[in-house]
Amino acid sequence: MIFSRFLAFSLLSLSTLVLALPTPTLNDREGLDRRYHEDHRKHHPKVHESSRPSASPSGIVRRKVQVPISTVPVVLGAPEDLARCPSQQIACPISPMSLAEVQTVSADTPYECITPQEDLYSCGGCATLGTGQDCTAIPGVLSVSCAVGQCNVYSCKAGFTLSSDGECLPNIFDYTTRP
Repeated sequence: MIFSRFLAFSLLSLSTLVLALPTPTLNDREGLDRRYHEDHRKHHPKVHESSRPSASPSGIVRRKVQVPISTVPVVLGAPEDLARCPSQQIACPISPMSLAEVQTVSADTPYECITPQEDLYSCGGCATLGTGQDCTAIPGVLSVSCAVGQCNVYSCKAGFTLSSDGECLPNIFDYTTRP
């Protein structure tokens, strides 16, 4: 009886530990783009891909509701951007923009709402505007997270060493190969 309880407790502890480990990330641009588009499709399905039932019989014919758009242009990435995103989030353009392009943004500009304090791909601000950082794009990073607007590196790829200030530095000497 005691052994079975000990075994159950050990398995529960082990599963909790495994689930708490940070997951490795891909740093190549293609992998990042693929993950972004997969995530975007999951959270923004097309009309015919939606798993929710439609109010109209066919699911295709709908009356378009005209949403009034404010006459004041809303700057993407601004903390006071409450017209586009919920509280604690900011609107970031989907594709990178220059400062001149941001000044001429229209209501048609595609954007996403992010939480800059914890978003892995826009940590600390909009990565597409240059105010935030894509934690997964840090060279040599294997496992990373975003907390309080800062990227936290947990481990590095082979050939890199985690420094005391949380950076992945390339190994200068590789002792595994001999001449």
